Amino acid sequence: MPIHSLVLIIHVTAVFILCSVLCVEGLSLVYLRGASTLAEARPWIEPVRGLRVFAVSSVLTIQFSGIYLVYQTASFGKAWANVAMVALPLAMVPFGNMTARRMRAIRQAFRSEGAIRSESLDMLREPFLKISLGVRTAVFFGIFMLVSIKPGSWGSVCFVGAPLALSLILSVVSWRSSKSMTVPGA
Repeated sequence: MPIHSLVLIIHVTAVFILCSVLCVEGLSLVYLRGASTLAEARPWIEPVRGLRVFAVSSVLTIQFSGIYLVYQTASFGKAWANVAMVALPLAMVPFGNMTARRMRAIRQAFRSEGAIRSESLDMLREPFLKISLGVRTAVFFGIFMLVSIKPGSWGSVCFVGAPLALSLILSVVSWRSSKSMTVPGA
């Protein structure tokens, strides 16, 4: 088997793993935000042990195997390749790290004996968790479309920027509507 084929298989497998990580995180977030008791929330705080390891290793694998594949196909310098190589770490690393820190704080709050019910449940409904997942999923989807279609400069920026902008707009609208529902007299 040629090395190019092996790297391509590894690359695609890493993409599937990252997609799975985002799906598990999304499902977990839906159940966490809908939990009305601590007992309902507990199973979803860490649905898959080591999920962050899968996320980090898949992003690194996608990045390095992607660089190799772009190099082998002489696509360096093409807009779609440059945008994909920059957008993946720029979206996944900071938002993934901030989410991991918040989830670690939530896990610690739930493990402590004196966890206050309302404060713990409020932590689960932080808007940032939803925004972070939306940003990472939108960029992932945009890069997937970008690499599949391979447009020019403006198309590359639009394929990543449009889903990202839509995700941010929907997150803000959702956050504002939920905020107005919880504020008495609003």
